[in-house]
Amino acid sequence: MANNLQRWQLLIAVLSFLSLPAGAVDNYKEYRRDRWDFELSTQYFYSEANYPSSGGSSQNLPSGNHYSLWDLNLESRYMPRSDWSLFGWGKLSNSESKDSLATRSNSSITEIAAGMDFMMYNGSFQLVPEFIAIIPLEDVDPNSDAVLNSEGVFEFHSRLIAQKDFGSFRGYGWAGFNYRGDGRSFLLPYGLGAQFKLQRMRLGAELFGYRSITDDTEDTVVRTGYINGANAGSMKFYSVNPNLLDSQVYWNWLVSPKWTVQVNGGTTLTGSNMAAGFHVGGFIRYSFDMTEGYSEESAYEPVNSAVPKYRSNMYESEMSSEKQVPTFREQTDDGIDQNLFKPRPTKKPRKKKVDDTYLQQQLDDTEFSVELKSDKKKKKNR
Repeated sequence: MANNLQRWQLLIAVLSFLSLPAGAVDNYKEYRRDRWDFELSTQYFYSEANYPSSGGSSQNLPSGNHYSLWDLNLESRYMPRSDWSLFGWGKLSNSESKDSLATRSNSSITEIAAGMDFMMYNGSFQLVPEFIAIIPLEDVDPNSDAVLNSEGVFEFHSRLIAQKDFGSFRGYGWAGFNYRGDGRSFLLPYGLGAQFKLQRMRLGAELFGYRSITDDTEDTVVRTGYINGANAGSMKFYSVNPNLLDSQVYWNWLVSPKWTVQVNGGTTLTGSNMAAGFHVGGFIRYSFDMTEGYSEESAYEPVNSAVPKYRSNMYESEMSSEKQVPTFREQTDDGIDQNLFKPRPTKKPRKKKVDDTYLQQQLDDTEFSVELKSDKKKKKNR
């Protein structure tokens, strides 16, 4: 039993270090269509005191008793549209209580949950309703001495988140109603937070808690005796009409568009019938874009398009505004000097200049020769 406990603690500690609260239920809601988040988160709580039923400051557990709880969540959130999402998680818990008589431990898969949220209003600010159903996988057996690691009853959580993005600063708050089965008191959850955005980081702080708005109907004597015997007196679970005010600071690092890491820590501030202590944890988140790898098909174009998609880009079309007849002009902006392809001009032959005196002499000689032949012919005829 001890070896199994050590292995569970080692496993959760390693996963906690690697996955440096619950990302599926981020208190500031963001939406991106067709995005799917997968997350491994963890939370560790340690307590050596309780807030008494009268409220006020905490009181230490007797004899140095203490209680601790590890939660490991596997979560997922899918956004089919840019204004709503579906999410869920499963939780593995390991608890330990120590008193003067014994050290008890319990490890089990404690619950599964499913929920949704949507953008109800998006104007000067945003309103986001959220609904979650939590199904327990381990009940509380008051006849046993197993240390508690969950409330062990069906719960339905609802809340309305108001949020606004101011640029480098975000503000948000919420209030709601939690139904709890098996005669447990109903709770009014509330919270207020602020977040500062840096280049690839988010720094935030929150105050949050709940108040019982109805009275428990179960046997309170039996419950108090079980808490003192199995949980070393810690009122983390199974307490009567609990109230709590808690705090948290967190740091988100956007490692890449796909990977996000968070670390967080906080401490309880005040309350009644509830354990007082501190908590640390965080998550590692992988975001998958469902549209990756998809490409839009080109729109249909008629055959008589001015520039068919299959035609070479060596031509560009020019449409006549009246007849819509395509004309084509060769593109010559290919970086080559087009003057190299122009024909070279040919020189016209030049007429030789003729000396006027020489021409006249030739004409005179020809005329004299003709006259001489004519005289000889006349003499011969005589």
